Amino acid sequence: MEGSSLYYFRYVLGRQSDYYLVGVITAILGMISVALFPVMVKWVKRKTIYTGGIIFMLCGYVLFLTAGHHLIPVLVAVSLYFFPYPMIFLAALMTITDSVEYGQLKIGNRNESVTLAVRPLLDKLAGAFSNGIVGIAAVLAGMTGNALPSDISSHGLSIFKLFIFFGPMILIAIAALLYFFKIKLSEEKHAQIVQQLEHKLSTK
Repeated sequence: MEGSSLYYFRYVLGRQSDYYLVGVITAILGMISVALFPVMVKWVKRKTIYTGGIIFMLCGYVLFLTAGHHLIPVLVAVSLYFFPYPMIFLAALMTITDSVEYGQLKIGNRNESVTLAVRPLLDKLAGAFSNGIVGIAAVLAGMTGNALPSDISSHGLSIFKLFIFFGPMILIAIAALLYFFKIKLSEEKHAQIVQQLEHKLSTK
């Protein structure tokens, strides 16, 4: 949604000058979200934070789809989408970090540099793909050059929504299901791994 929201403001809402509000909202909510994360992990499991955050994001997408040309619902949708984003990122990052001890227990070596380098690589690849997809969607929808909101046909808007809303909604829903059902490295499991490592190292 990050790259597509500018297109939405310019070619759907016709209010490109108000796009700065997205930056203000995301900056404020980002700081609040990051500050709340350490408090939340004391009471709620990372798996709950991750999947619950994605539910918030899906609600944001749904509201975006129904907001039409109204600015306030769009800004609320942006808030719903971006508020849990840092928490989801941190929950995933902590799980990746915990896998270092798991790897050490299984193979006997710690590989923090390799393990933690995977995430930035994936972020860069995802960013490149998302920018490319947004560009393709904009061209197919006719959102290029000096086009006005009135120039965008209903067919073009449908194509834009297919690429920018429906596709991502399906993908992040799949991500939530995979994380919830397939990721077994919970906080409790990590604590057990650390105990096993400490015992193993103390007996050498």
